[in-house]
Amino acid sequence: MRKYELSISADYVPGWGVTEAVREFFQNSIDEETRDSSNKMLFEYDEAEEKLIIGNKHSELDIKTLLFGTTTKNDDDAMIGNHGEGYKIATVVLLRLGKTVVFNNYCRHEVWRPRLVKSRKYDGALVPTFFVETAAVWEKVPDHSLMIEISGISPEEYEKVTNSNLHLQGDYQKIETMYGDILEEPEHKGRIFVGGLYICEEPRLDIGVDFKPCYVRLERDRSMVNSFDVCWYASKMIEDAQDAELLKKSIDSYSGQYILCECVPEDLKNEIAEDFINEYGVKAAPVTDQKDMEALKKRGYKPVIVSEAKKKVILDSAYFEDVKEENKKIKESQKPLSERFYIFAEKIETKLNEDETIELYGFLDELSDEEKKKNEGANLL
Repeated sequence: MRKYELSISADYVPGWGVTEAVREFFQNSIDEETRDSSNKMLFEYDEAEEKLIIGNKHSELDIKTLLFGTTTKNDDDAMIGNHGEGYKIATVVLLRLGKTVVFNNYCRHEVWRPRLVKSRKYDGALVPTFFVETAAVWEKVPDHSLMIEISGISPEEYEKVTNSNLHLQGDYQKIETMYGDILEEPEHKGRIFVGGLYICEEPRLDIGVDFKPCYVRLERDRSMVNSFDVCWYASKMIEDAQDAELLKKSIDSYSGQYILCECVPEDLKNEIAEDFINEYGVKAAPVTDQKDMEALKKRGYKPVIVSEAKKKVILDSAYFEDVKEENKKIKESQKPLSERFYIFAEKIETKLNEDETIELYGFLDELSDEEKKKNEGANLL
């Protein structure tokens, strides 16, 4: 019997429960099958014995994988995990919750039985310790060379596992895209999955999403993804789906704020613009900030705050040429005086003689220097 003590606190990732821990084992099994399609995963739950079994057809565990950071998934975008921590952390969490975890490493004739043990090395602190029985012999070796048994999983806990794992949910409504799936079931709204595994909620998200692992990378504790990635790739999903109703519904939402104007068909642009006019009136104009709002008010328009994507789509329609022109004038008027003066000078310099041209650009340089000093002074305040 060999013993391997890990230098990790029993209280690590305190926010994790059974669902998060099982997710890590499931993720590893999925990744192994993704890497080799013949390495089929096994996932079974026995309600009577309250036992969950996870494994793969011909995987095996090397003792070196107990080292943190050891992983075979580096630089593989198809893999969900890549930190080399998952199953160690998951084991700690399950032990902390009073579950029993046994690793049957059949192909190596090993049984790993982790426990939380008071460590002499760490002044009696509880740490996970793997007891490895070598040259183990079984009466019957199953078809799968690695099987992890987790005992003590109640039916209620298993139901939560199922709700957090799209692979276990059978048929559900979805739209497939190159970036992942848009989840159409009401219960998936605002939920973020990666590779079919639940990560977190995003209340602002008006759809459910299941991102492909190659597009969205998980944080180390798997409890969140980068908020920009969520917005960006949700928008790309909606574009790629080419569903007019979904595009129209999403363009003014959190999930559609990065939809490109060029990806919206002309007839849909006009339809969105027409709906905007019908709702807010013929003098309504889309804006995205207070500055443009005040400027358009002065010109007699009724500004309405919308997303940047929706503003571009509306202004690119056939209905808003006049507002587009007004916006252009506003942007011009918001440029520094020296910049506008230079543009004007370039227009008239052909009408001036050489001395007048030199004098004009001398004034412009002075004006530009004064503006720079003024801006530098303002930044110091």
